[in-house]
Amino acid sequence: MATDERTVHRLEELHGSGFEIVDGQPDIIGWTIKARSGKKIGEVKDLLFEPQSRKVRYLVIDLDNNELNLEEDRNVLVPIGIAELYTKTDHRRDRNVDPAYETYDPAEDGNVVFLPDVTATQIDALPLYEKNHLSPHVEMAIRKILEPGSNRYDEDEFYRHEHFNDDRFYHHGHHQHHKVK
Repeated sequence: MATDERTVHRLEELHGSGFEIVDGQPDIIGWTIKARSGKKIGEVKDLLFEPQSRKVRYLVIDLDNNELNLEEDRNVLVPIGIAELYTKTDHRRDRNVDPAYETYDPAEDGNVVFLPDVTATQIDALPLYEKNHLSPHVEMAIRKILEPGSNRYDEDEFYRHEHFNDDRFYHHGHHQHHKVK
């Protein structure tokens, strides 16, 4: 399928949709999003989900007050499969680590969304997200920024890509999958 500029309404923002996170799962709206360095990228403003499958596809990130010197007054989308979720109950670090080798550990931070493989340059290059203005063209632009060399848009296969594999978000089975009800 060729990409075009038409707006696609197959995804909805969770806030105000009439849907909610499944009972027992954390509501991550407002949670801090951090980079591999531990610096703040932004906060989770909302979740973009597919009503038919009830699966979350993107995090809507508010870049205000980021620590990466990025333009602040904008929101961007990041596919859920490139993020990792850590809650306060995930604290499991071995305290026998030499301080010289210590690095940022999101499990110690708790209640944080972690983007370990995304650079500040990639975040800065992501297109501005505007509610109800998501097209296949914008989704492909996001994919090309996060995975250079991607150039094929197949509507039936698009969300089967590893960027939308929510197993990573829930880091190896510590949490159940974020679905809406």
